[in-house]
Amino acid sequence: MFQDFAVDFRIEYDGSERAERDVVLAYDGKTALCSVSDGELRLPRICDFDRTISAVHAFRAGGERFLLSLGEKPEAEGFEYQDIDRIKTVSPGLRQFAAVTGYHYYRFHMENRFCGKCGGKTVHRPEKRCMICTRCGNEIFPKISPAVVVGVTDDRTDSIILTKYAGGSYRKYALVAGFAEMGETAEQAARREVMEETGIEITELKYFGSQPWGFSQNMLIGFFAKAKGSRRIVMDQEELSEAKWVRRDELEAKENSISLTNEMIWAFKCGKV
Repeated sequence: MFQDFAVDFRIEYDGSERAERDVVLAYDGKTALCSVSDGELRLPRICDFDRTISAVHAFRAGGERFLLSLGEKPEAEGFEYQDIDRIKTVSPGLRQFAAVTGYHYYRFHMENRFCGKCGGKTVHRPEKRCMICTRCGNEIFPKISPAVVVGVTDDRTDSIILTKYAGGSYRKYALVAGFAEMGETAEQAARREVMEETGIEITELKYFGSQPWGFSQNMLIGFFAKAKGSRRIVMDQEELSEAKWVRRDELEAKENSISLTNEMIWAFKCGKV
C-alpha cells in the first residue's frame, strides 16, 4: 500500500525556512497540481514556481519536506491540476502517498474556515495543526473517520464475499465496508456492517491491517472473518449493487496495490489468510 513507501513519515511541525527543493502540495477543489508520465506521479517543488507562494509545513517523508499551498491557486510549468482520483491510477509510491495525505490536510482547511461552535472566522495554527476561532478560541483538528473493511470467508467452499457499491463512481469489486458508529468498537462495526449488507453472521474476527485514506479523510481498519451459519447472501440493495461468493482460485487481484481492500483480496488469493 502507498503508506508503506513513507517509512520515515514524520508529522511533527517544522517551521524552518523553506528550501528550493521542498515539495509543494497544491489543490483546487477535487484536483491536484501534478504531472503523470508512464504511470509515475510528479509533484512540483518550490523552485518550479515563478513567484512566491503561500505554503505551510505538512509533513516529512523520504528525506524530503512537503508543504501545503494555502494561497491563491498556484501554477507551475510542466504541471497541471488533475482530478484527485487520477492519483489512484499511478504506480504506488511515496509521491502517491504524499498527494493523498496532502489532500486530506487541504480538505481540513477548506471545510473549517468558520467555527462550528459560534460561527466566527478561523485561522490556521500550523504548529498545532489546527484551526482556531478568532471569536471564541475554539480549536478544530483534522477529522479522521474510522471505517472497517471485512473479508468474509468460507472454509467449506474456499471462497470470499466480493461486493460492488450501489452508488458513487467506484465500480470495481470490493469487500464489505462501512463506518464505525458512535459507541462502537471496530470489531462491533465489522459484525454489524457484514450483517446489514449481506445478512451473514461472522465469527473468528481477526485484524489484518490499517490504512490512512486521505481521499475521504478515513482510517481504514481491515479484518478477516469466517461465515457462521447460513452462507446465503441477503444483499442490502440500497448499499450494494452486487454481492457474491468468489472462490480463491477465481479471484483477480494484484500485489502492491494502492488500497487495503485490494491487499486483503491479494492476501486471500495467495493463501496468506
